[in-house]
Amino acid sequence: MTYKKLSITDIQRDYDKTRQRNTRTENDRQAEIYSKLPRIKELDEEIKLSYLNAARMGIMNKDAEDIEQLKAKAKELSREKASLLTSAGYPDDYLSPIYDCPICQDTGFVNQQKCSCFRAKIIDALYLQSNMQNVFKKENFDTFNTSYYSKEVPNNKEYSPYDNIISVLERAHNFVDAFDSSKTAGILIYGETGLGKTFLTNCIAKELLDREHSVFYLSTNELFDRILSNYIMNNNTDYEDLYRYLYSCELLIIDDLGTELTNNFVRSELFEIINKREISERKTLISTNLSMKDLRDRYSERIMSRIIDNYTVFNIYGDNIRYQKRKNAINQAN
Repeated sequence: MTYKKLSITDIQRDYDKTRQRNTRTENDRQAEIYSKLPRIKELDEEIKLSYLNAARMGIMNKDAEDIEQLKAKAKELSREKASLLTSAGYPDDYLSPIYDCPICQDTGFVNQQKCSCFRAKIIDALYLQSNMQNVFKKENFDTFNTSYYSKEVPNNKEYSPYDNIISVLERAHNFVDAFDSSKTAGILIYGETGLGKTFLTNCIAKELLDREHSVFYLSTNELFDRILSNYIMNNNTDYEDLYRYLYSCELLIIDDLGTELTNNFVRSELFEIINKREISERKTLISTNLSMKDLRDRYSERIMSRIIDNYTVFNIYGDNIRYQKRKNAINQAN
């Protein structure tokens, strides 16, 4: 994955444009209704005046009963307004404020914290920059081809690669379906190169994104060499938002664990991610070409015991699919 610098300013500018667009629509609707139904303009002015007088009386500590009468009058006028709109064939909220996100009212923030829509825009931007949308068109559950997996049982296995991948796909679907309620901390997918681990990872990611879950997909080099190294080691605040999303996204995908330069920093940060995300009930998916023994030797017993105890483990085995695809392409060309 290749990132351009994520521009929070661009996202905030989009919110400005959204508010301006919605305000224009509100003004156009108001002009339309005032022209067709002049009584509604009168009602709007009376409603506004009633609430304004109620506010003034509140500031002046006037009698609470008088204030409530003004508010009741405003509500009655609002009901008349809604009735006029529906009688003329309009929705009763046709003149209400328009928001793409009612939660933050298109500001991007709630109580000085980023709204969920703001976080979604950041993740959408990350996928757009990394071309993941194009990948998902080709790599999803509908396009997963099980015919590449042999139905012969290897000497050292109990099931054929085909039966195994059918079971893995079923469990992957179950993981997606039970994503909100499952207590599993995540998934570990391991097996030799070229067996469809990244393909399966993309299937899971796409399905969860389609269900409006936040997914953050990173290769280990992006994770350790770019984000963590720059933010923690170099104190580069440009990576602060990315660093925070490592812990706040609903599913963090760490692809190709073991391809990075492994050292104490990597081990420490990997444990931190696994531990913190598990505590906060955020799920993590890890894929690797390494065997379970190699993982334990490289990353420590502490990390592996945490994964084995709390993750669903998928072992994919069989013949190299990439090799089979290249061989088929050559045969077709000839």
